[in-house]
Amino acid sequence: MTAITTPSIDGKAPAPAEMAVRRLPVRSVRVYWPVSGRTLARVGSGDVDVLREDESFAALLHVLRTSACAGDFGVYRDVFEVGVGVEGFTTGHGARPTFGSVGDSSLSPTLTVTTHIDARTPDAEISRLLSRVLDAHPWEVPVVELSAPFDLVFRA
Repeated sequence: MTAITTPSIDGKAPAPAEMAVRRLPVRSVRVYWPVSGRTLARVGSGDVDVLREDESFAALLHVLRTSACAGDFGVYRDVFEVGVGVEGFTTGHGARPTFGSVGDSSLSPTLTVTTHIDARTPDAEISRLLSRVLDAHPWEVPVVELSAPFDLVFRA
């Protein structure tokens, strides 16, 4: 981590230590995970405990909580964020859709789950995490994003 001091308002002296920030080079892993409409509605209304009850989502939680590199912020572990949304898709011929029918345009209640991993994590460890996410995912073609490295900024 790199400590950065912020200049004071007058630009002459560094700001007090409590104004310093740290930067941590990370990569984000973002997973689009289908849930029931009931689960989506409950999460949207603030009832986040429903995520522990959703069997499909529990599989992703297990992967994140048992992966040493996912969401590790030292004194905070297993850190992830969940966004509420909808995914749209049209299933093509030859597909075996978990949701919808071949040829149909579908809208699926979906949670977007983002976690961060240290950018210095070895590729083999990142690949193991991604493989476990893909193995747990209920869709035929999961949507999983791995970002290029960037800096997370937080209080020093």
